[in-house]
Amino acid sequence: MIVLAGAAEAQVRTPAPTPPQWRGTIGVSGGVQTIGRTEAQHFVVQKNLEDAPIAASLDLARAAVYDVGLTVMLVQGRLGASVSVSSASRRFGGDVTAQIPHPFFFNTPRPVSGSVARLLNTEVAVHLDATYELRTSARFDLLGFIGPSIFRVTQDLVSDITYTDSYPYDTATFTSAPTTRMSATTLGFNLGADLTWKASRRVGVGALVRYAHGSARLTPSAGNNVSTTVGGLQVGGGLRFALGQ
Repeated sequence: MIVLAGAAEAQVRTPAPTPPQWRGTIGVSGGVQTIGRTEAQHFVVQKNLEDAPIAASLDLARAAVYDVGLTVMLVQGRLGASVSVSSASRRFGGDVTAQIPHPFFFNTPRPVSGSVARLLNTEVAVHLDATYELRTSARFDLLGFIGPSIFRVTQDLVSDITYTDSYPYDTATFTSAPTTRMSATTLGFNLGADLTWKASRRVGVGALVRYAHGSARLTPSAGNNVSTTVGGLQVGGGLRFALGQ
């Protein structure tokens, strides 16, 4: 009887579950893209049967940034991978100047100038990174990362100018500068670091520093080509949620 009972116990005994070979972190952060930039436009439109050159200087200041990402690390090593999505958005303005041809006399341009405001710039990026555990302890994790980025930029650009004039048409007055919203997708890169303070086994508070860079070409009208830079230095912080071990 004792032998049979021991055999039955051996048959029903299940092996201990295999511990997961990975650990993961979901990060949610908010912050700022710290460095602004100035972009220039130079193009020509037709007014009164002549070329009317237009120039715009656009001042893109700092942008608010939001970031959501998933990082997976191997339990027995320092290597891992991450995917994250960041979104930066800002309103901006700038100065516009133009030379408006005279309606009666050729080669007699009239200068006008004005400004634009409340234009929109947004950048959405997907970052695919290799990660390396630089330092870990009971309370802190420090990760470094580097990899390619896919950017989608949307931006308002000056596409024309409107003005008023009256007889004898020797002067003109700026009225407005119509804009066109353009979008483009481009490849770039990013690198940075993420520091997490573990408030508990599953929840922590993190600080994120990332430098991302790419360039795109926007063409709101024929001959009106604008080379724009996307990304920049991003600094932020938020919550971290641990998965796996």
